[in-house]
Amino acid sequence: MTYVASPSYDRNDASRASNLRQCLDTARHHLDETSHNSETEKIETLVASAIEAGWEEDEVREALSAGDEQGDKIQERKPPVPTIGVVPSSSF
Repeated sequence: MTYVASPSYDRNDASRASNLRQCLDTARHHLDETSHNSETEKIETLVASAIEAGWEEDEVREALSAGDEQGDKIQERKPPVPTIGVVPSSSF
């Protein structure tokens, strides 16, 4: 299980969704760096960890699905960056 921070806002507070996205982004970054599990397993780990931390399952799944849609749009817009032959001068 990975660490997801507990909610900082009441269930009716408008800042709760933003707080959840921030907590999930941090945990997701950690999972991406440390886990070799499939994407589905990572999502289930995030959901389970968030529920244990005090988040509601429906809000967690909604935040994760909204994040996936935004991530897809960002990746579609970015052209690939060529890296062949590029060496920073500080590495000489």
